[in-house]
Formats: sequence, structure tokens, C-alpha cells
Amino acid sequence: MRMRDDNRIKQLIVDHVKGVLDDVGERELWVWRKMSVEHEEMFQRLVSMQRLEEGFRRFVKSPEAENRAWERILNRTTRKGQRVRKLSWLKYAAIFALPLLIGGMIYFALNREDKKVPLAVVTEIMPGKAKAELVLPGGDKVLLADGTRRTVRDGVSNTGDTLRYERTESELSGGVEEYHLLRVPRGGEYTLVLADGTTVYLNAESELRYPVKFSGERRKVYLQGEAYFDVARDERKPFTVEAQGMEVLVLGTSFGVRAYGSEENVLATLVQGRVDILVDGQRAELVPGQQADFNRKSDRLTVAEVDVELYVGWKDGRLVFDNQPLSVILNELGRWYSFDVVYTNKELKRIPYSLNIKKHEDIAHVLKFIERTGKVKFEINKNMIIVK
Repeated sequence: MRMRDDNRIKQLIVDHVKGVLDDVGERELWVWRKMSVEHEEMFQRLVSMQRLEEGFRRFVKSPEAENRAWERILNRTTRKGQRVRKLSWLKYAAIFALPLLIGGMIYFALNREDKKVPLAVVTEIMPGKAKAELVLPGGDKVLLADGTRRTVRDGVSNTGDTLRYERTESELSGGVEEYHLLRVPRGGEYTLVLADGTTVYLNAESELRYPVKFSGERRKVYLQGEAYFDVARDERKPFTVEAQGMEVLVLGTSFGVRAYGSEENVLATLVQGRVDILVDGQRAELVPGQQADFNRKSDRLTVAEVDVELYVGWKDGRLVFDNQPLSVILNELGRWYSFDVVYTNKELKRIPYSLNIKKHEDIAHVLKFIERTGKVKFEINKNMIIVK
């Protein structure tokens, strides 16, 4: 009987992660989690394992997919048009470029002995880490960081890289919503578990305003920056994300939203489930693998098929770019590694690259790899990168 109970709980957790668990199952799972600390720890462990496996599968490609990806990079590379012998170029590809396309793991993990970095390096640039600031209604601020454990207030606790709000029966009683603001700085990331069980992964330079407990007929949060949402299903209360003029309406699903104030486009990328997009009277419905793109300047909403890993890979510990200008890549890397960029020639900004790296890779090794194209040189000085 015990074995069957354990299998039942594990299946509930798997369905929860996939976003297909119905209200009855969610309630059963929630009751089980609240029975003991051990149950909650088991839940978090299994959820983490399931997401890790899903993230890994997204980045591991078959040999055929690797070959197709390599053919794309050959057509898009900055060396296009140069006369290079095919044999030597493919040898270079096998050693350096292909591992980059499938994750950069081979090159960066196995070639640490190559310390002859062609950079002038005085580096103080480090990868980002879990850190955030919680702003309470009265203006009080609580600093959150990886490795800390504390109870912020009743029903609100910080454990390592996660801020968690407890779900209580009082949510159903209505009342005035009290809002908190979670702000993640440059060079940071943080995970938030809302009172309804929804998990939000906040990227660097992002903030989310949300109620401590959801009341009324809709669960609504407000985003500036970038976040990935794994929404707990509740057919009685749709979940809504408002971000720079775009509204994303869901029941229970997983999707990413990018809405930085400095960028012209607001993007919503659906991984699984279904979402409705609303923008100034325009409406669109997304299916998995699609992205809604709202251009704030033209007030135009479009929908297209995309490679979702390019837009949500950061949540799984990857930074992925496909044929993007160097300025876009360095701007994104700068947000995570906390560095500024100076170009000695503005033409360098437009050189396209494809890149797939681990988020905690040494920035000097990343830049060295880009230098191998022969198009640019980098100099690192404290928190400044000079592009030559």
C-alpha cells in the first residue's frame, strides 16, 4: 500500500510539472505537501529533478540535428565568403564550433589547460548569482541572497535562491490584496513561489509586483524585465501577467515573458499549455512553440513559430543566441555578468554570431571563443569590456 501511495504522489508531481494536473489532483498534492516538512522537501526535490531532465533534453541534440545546426552556422558565420579549405574548416568545427552549438560543454570543460588567452585581462567580471530585494508595502526592503534562510513574515520565507509564499485557506475568503515587489538587480536571478503554487523565475534587471494572497476572480501580476512562469492550474481563477502593455492570460501552463523598458519589443514565448495575448484590442492565441511579439513603437502584434530554447534557455542555465549581432549578445551577457561595453568601431556591433554557453562560464573563455572568428579582439579592464 505504501508503494502505491508513493507512486501516486510521484505521478501527481510529474503531472504538476507538466501542467496537466487537474484541480482535484492539485488539491490532493497540496494536502500531502502540508502533512510534513519531509513531504515538502520530497516535492521540491522531485520537481527540481524533473525540470532538470526537461531542460537537459531541450539542449541535447541528435547527431542529425547537430549536423543541421552546423550547416546553418556555416551559412551564417562571420567567415562566410572567405576561402577556407573544407577539410581544415570542418576540423575546426569539430573541435570548437560544434560543442558550442550543443552547449559549449566539451570545449569549456576539457580545454582549461589552454591559458594563452589573447586578451589583455585585468578581470573583475564574475557570473551572476541568486540575489534580490523584496520591497514591502510600507517601503521597507529585505535583501535576499543565496545561502540565506529566514522567515520574512508569517507565511513568507526565504530559502537559498527562493522566496516562498504559503498557500492558506484564507485565500478563498477574499479581502483587500496586499502587494509585494521582488526586484532582481543586474547580475542576479531569483525564484519566487507565489501563494497559489505558481513558480516564477526572474532574470537579471527584472521586477515582479504581485499580491501576497490572491483574491477576486483573477490572479494578476505585473512584470518589468524577464521571467519564466510555471503557473499552477486553477480554472476558477485565470492567471494574468501584465507586461509593458501586453497581457498574457493563462489557466495553467509554462511560458516566458520578456518586457524590458529599454527594448521596443515585448515577447511572450509558450513552452507548454495555451495562452491568450491581449494588446490594445488585438488578441492572439498561442500554442506551444509559438511566440507573440508586440512592437510598442508600431503598436503591432504578431505571432510566429520560434525555437523556444533561444528565449527560455536562461532559466535552465544556458545563454543561447542564434545569428544575433554582437551588440545584442554583449548587452545580454553584460546584464548577467555585470559589465559595460565600449566599441572602438561601431561597425563591430553588427557582426552576427551564434552562441550557446553555460551561464556560469568564465567570461574570458567566452570572449576567447568569439575571438577565434578573427573579426574582433577584446580587452577586459575591471568591469569594462573594450571591443576592437
